[in-house]
Amino acid sequence: MGTIKEATDETFMLDVIEASRQAPVVVDFWAPWCGPCKELTPTLERVTQETENVTLVKVNTDENPRVAQAFQIQSIPNVKAFKDGQMIGEFLGAQPESAVRQFFANLNPTEADLLANNGDAALAQGNLQQAAQFFQAALEVDPKHGRSAGGLLAILTDVGDLDAAEEIAREFPDDPDVKRLATLIRFARGAEGQDRDALLARLEADAGDLAAQYALGCLDAQEGKWEESLERFLDIVRTDRKFQDDAGKVAMLDLFRLLGDEHPLTRDYRTSLTMVLF
Repeated sequence: MGTIKEATDETFMLDVIEASRQAPVVVDFWAPWCGPCKELTPTLERVTQETENVTLVKVNTDENPRVAQAFQIQSIPNVKAFKDGQMIGEFLGAQPESAVRQFFANLNPTEADLLANNGDAALAQGNLQQAAQFFQAALEVDPKHGRSAGGLLAILTDVGDLDAAEEIAREFPDDPDVKRLATLIRFARGAEGQDRDALLARLEADAGDLAAQYALGCLDAQEGKWEESLERFLDIVRTDRKFQDDAGKVAMLDLFRLLGDEHPLTRDYRTSLTMVLF
């Protein structure tokens, strides 16, 4: 379990810089008036408590202007990581829990973390086979490594092996990375066997064909056309909340989870969904 403490202008050098020579230190620059800070700090605290050998130091920028000025803090929340007396990483703004966990994982990377990093790099280059090999190797080292399980799930979904992807989702029901990426499976199922041109023809013939609209929304999500997908699902919510047990709303919530709370589309369409619902 990690440690959580507060630092001031007077104690920063000891609590952060010197302490980081013994173990990584994450600094949360915040202020009481900052709304995003109130969203992020509980996540930082929760992840710290679940992470060995790391300290979270909170710095109130209103009360400690010298430290804020020294590190040129112009926007908050601002999170910086220190190790061996040096800053090694940072991010700005409220981030989803999965991103925060990844930030912490990079402070003390395990063998599984390093293998997963290689998997991410291979995935970014479009080498699915090599990426899958790295993720599988990471899971052999650490069978509970959720990030690798999530990466493997995404690859299996992309190649159409949905049964295997669903098996991973069942094995990691509480892992945030897997839960977020498992939404891809549901969209793949919704788009399975569908032809875009045929679906568009159905909508042209009958604008109220919600089954066609839903399938198109799933196809859009599969292709990363997030706004188009959200618009189709929102139209379903406006038209018929009873369609497939409120499938439009469920799909939108899935996309919000996939994109993350801070994504502009999540913010915009969450507001639109609320207006429709209430």
